Amino acid sequence: MLRIEKVRQDDLSTTATLHRQHLELGLFPQLGERFMRAYHASFAASPHAIALVARSESGRVVGALFGTTANARHYRWVVEEHGMNLAVQGTRSLLLQPALAWSFISSRAGRYAKGLGRHLGLLGRDDAAVANAGAGPSCVLSHIVTSKAARRLGVGRRLVEEFRRQAHATGAAEARLVTREGGPGAPFFERLGCACVDLRPSQDGEALREYSLQLDKTIADEKPDAARRLRHERRAARPGFRHGWGESAGAGLRAG
Repeated sequence: MLRIEKVRQDDLSTTATLHRQHLELGLFPQLGERFMRAYHASFAASPHAIALVARSESGRVVGALFGTTANARHYRWVVEEHGMNLAVQGTRSLLLQPALAWSFISSRAGRYAKGLGRHLGLLGRDDAAVANAGAGPSCVLSHIVTSKAARRLGVGRRLVEEFRRQAHATGAAEARLVTREGGPGAPFFERLGCACVDLRPSQDGEALREYSLQLDKTIADEKPDAARRLRHERRAARPGFRHGWGESAGAGLRAG
């Protein structure tokens, strides 16, 4: 029987491997398993996050989900409590990958430095940034992944339903999530009844779809015509993408 449980310390190696193998979008998976273990550990320890695994009857981890219930508070907490360890692990990986290091410097370093400075009080108050942060989503389903062997068995659906239940219990009414345009995540979330609310590019220029998940409703039964409706919506969409609430609020998602 499948069990959905809170992530344990001894699960982190498996969840990091699953993430790196199946969730390729963004910078973090490229920083190596050691960094990913530390990154997942920050969700597991945070008072503003949810970290779940799907465990098979034999006890093997076959899926994982990480999300936040108060997104800005979570990342402030991570900077204060886990920031040094994440910085050390990330810097170590970048030093071993010069091409990745240059990509990071040219596309992300300035934004990360400003965000870190604000969290630590090293920079003055940025009223525009504060206003934008307040307008962003407070509850985010950041990552969901299942092993290949566990796909199409309802594992991803069970993980999302438990996330929905726990997030709603904190008082949140809606969660946001992002997945790659054309990838397997979009049809999965469509089948669960999530509504696409934005199309936009990632920091690396990849096309992303942003979805809204209502937390005050049970997950919808999977709809067999979801993939057909999604293809029709893509054909009808105008070219180009609008900028949304930022890559740091959510990452690439894949589910089985």
